[in-house]
Amino acid sequence: MDYIFWGFVFLTLVGVWYIFGLFIRRSRMRARVAQFRSGGLPLFNTSENRISAFIRNYRAGLTSQYFDLSGNIESGDTRPGLDSEEVQRIMEEQNVSFDKARLIRQQQLMARNQIDPKTGMPLDPKAVTFG
Repeated sequence: MDYIFWGFVFLTLVGVWYIFGLFIRRSRMRARVAQFRSGGLPLFNTSENRISAFIRNYRAGLTSQYFDLSGNIESGDTRPGLDSEEVQRIMEEQNVSFDKARLIRQQQLMARNQIDPKTGMPLDPKAVTFG
């Protein structure tokens, strides 16, 4: 009967160890599940895909003195890379640098959300600001 007791103790320790491991890794798993749901990325082994996304962005010229991706590549950044399609389109259509294309994209996003791109103030006449 002693083996039943020790078997129960062993299984309890294994269960506690497993739950502790899940608790420690919960933020990583939460991020992976969110990316899987939103972008259809594979749930596991995505670090190579993410790093290669930064490398592709770097090779496509989506880096500058003020927005340097080499640090992200060297540190093994686990984020999925840049939203590069719109910036690349602006660079090609308007023949501008990466920094200028990012500025144009940001100004377009602000205008779409009814924010004045020059001042940063809302264009909604009902908006109340203090200051």
